[in-house]
Amino acid sequence: MSVLISIYGADIESDEYQSALRLKDIIKNSVPDTAEGVIVLFASATLFGQAVKDIDLMMIGNLQNYEIKAEFVDKSNDLIKDKVNISSFCTTIEIKRHDISGIFVNGTDFYVRYGKENHCVTLQSNKQKTSAFNFFKRMLNYSPYVTNIIWFTQATPKDIQSLCMHNGKKMISNVIGNDFKFGELMQLLIYQNPPHKTWRGYQFDSNNGCSVEDIQKALEIFSKTKEQMGELTRRRIEQISNKSFESTALVDTQGKVSIYRGRAGTGKTVGLIQTAIKLVDEEQVRVLILTYNKALVSDLRRLFALAELPDMFEANCVFIDTLHAYFYKLVNRILYGGKLKGDKYLEKYESVLKELLSFMKDSESVDLVRDACAEDCQLDWDYILIDEAQDWSNLERDVVLKLFDKGKIIVADGGQQFVRSINACDWSVVRERNNIKLKYCLRQKKNLVDFLNVYSRKLDILGGKILTKNNMPGGKVIITVDLNLFDIHDEEMKRLIDSGNVPYDMLYLVPYDLVGKSYGDNVFLKKEEFEERGIRIWDGTSHRNREGYTINVEELRLLQYDSARGLEGWTVVCVDFDVFLQEKINSYVDGNVDSLLLESPEERKKKYIHNWAMIPLTRAIDTIIITLRDKDSLTGKILREISEECPDFVSWIE
Repeated sequence: MSVLISIYGADIESDEYQSALRLKDIIKNSVPDTAEGVIVLFASATLFGQAVKDIDLMMIGNLQNYEIKAEFVDKSNDLIKDKVNISSFCTTIEIKRHDISGIFVNGTDFYVRYGKENHCVTLQSNKQKTSAFNFFKRMLNYSPYVTNIIWFTQATPKDIQSLCMHNGKKMISNVIGNDFKFGELMQLLIYQNPPHKTWRGYQFDSNNGCSVEDIQKALEIFSKTKEQMGELTRRRIEQISNKSFESTALVDTQGKVSIYRGRAGTGKTVGLIQTAIKLVDEEQVRVLILTYNKALVSDLRRLFALAELPDMFEANCVFIDTLHAYFYKLVNRILYGGKLKGDKYLEKYESVLKELLSFMKDSESVDLVRDACAEDCQLDWDYILIDEAQDWSNLERDVVLKLFDKGKIIVADGGQQFVRSINACDWSVVRERNNIKLKYCLRQKKNLVDFLNVYSRKLDILGGKILTKNNMPGGKVIITVDLNLFDIHDEEMKRLIDSGNVPYDMLYLVPYDLVGKSYGDNVFLKKEEFEERGIRIWDGTSHRNREGYTINVEELRLLQYDSARGLEGWTVVCVDFDVFLQEKINSYVDGNVDSLLLESPEERKKKYIHNWAMIPLTRAIDTIIITLRDKDSLTGKILREISEECPDFVSWIE
């Protein structure tokens, strides 16, 4: 046989690699010697940048002189049985080792059992196919037609046939058993992507312009990214993997809600992730982490990928999502039978949550909701961990408190640092709670902390002082007008790289004023100007980009200020900082008077603007660069005063 079969995979002892060896033998023993071409098998492939990133086995190939007898439905909906020439293919393969006793069919979906839990393999396989398509589209600007297979390695062909029988007829599926010929596998791909007719006969072709080499290079990007990740990413991976944290992890045994409380940079999010890992490793439970910020979800998924922490691994699971996505799945299943459209959901979001709370009016109704959730792997969670909990609404909080036992809820509360409203969600209404106060800033170097404290003092913000352990010396602040930005950028990028980091570790934040529209999506208005200067940007102002994360460490990250919370950068550039604060002033709506503090409207407004200012200013580890559009604005005058008061580490450049 002149078909070259290659296997890639780091762990040759893994089930996935052993399955790849088995598939290689099947191909060698069932493809005729007259066939030519190349087939590449990727064991434990990682689709870097996708929400579902782990693929058990990916198979891609180009063949010549290989045909099979196949059946398929053509464009006229006629059943055709004819010879089909196999030209190219790209398929994801989900591998399961369950025997027939652990497999069942519900409708057209295949499920497997893990103890008392049921897992939908069909849903997982379909997600992998979608992730593969999106991955290649992003990496190559086009994608092959991706098919998907479920391989039950411990079930016989007879077992699979019995599962597929319905009313005496065999259901078409993408499932195969332990023993098969390569042509049978190709038939399953043909069911998904019917061949087209040429003058030579029927042709099955999935590549759509992609070569095997193109796809192979795209899949290898993950290992290259791991090799090239900067010092900042390595430090964060070390933090979440630090076993010494376990002694203070908030895993409750007394039925109480556990709450981390602390300012930005005190380690709340890291604490949540470490707690999640501990729960999965030691208790084999399924953990959901929710946050409001899509950009933070993407950033944490990237971190999990590089740290090789699976985002979905059978019965054990750590998954990170937005609260809106979670509640959408919940209300759609419980109230709307899956028929609620996303746009309608967002339009009546608050009323939908009220409807759900009304439905869960007593313990019997709550049990019904919990039972329904137990049947859906996307809703069936043992623990829920909530980041930036102060930014939740009371409705969202109350749904979670009804749905989960208090001892299964762990919360990170950032106090006054909220972006959705000016009234923070009060989690102290839960009487059964554990609190842990995180006092010290662990993110920023000493000079940056001092800068922030002086800034708060200039605004006359009481209780705004940030504490540090003084174990991270250094740091600097640069304040300038837009005209000087590019020169400063080049110099600071060199410093960043010399410190062991990569361009990804520089974070740009821009106001809404610098975001425009292009082909129905958001775009940074000065992107071309940056690229003309050789500055490569991952544009996080784009809605499409925010669903994933950059897979190129040579691109710096650029997002709107509103998406900054929870993110980190070695160097953070606050573009047109004065414009951003003015936008917040313009959108400010005064809330109710606090009956205890009796703050004046002016004091509440000042605190509101200060809270917004501190979100971007607390993102940097080493360097903050602030550009001003109007140096004579109130913000400009305050920053000039600080530069004069702290000239050793705050520079004013005109």
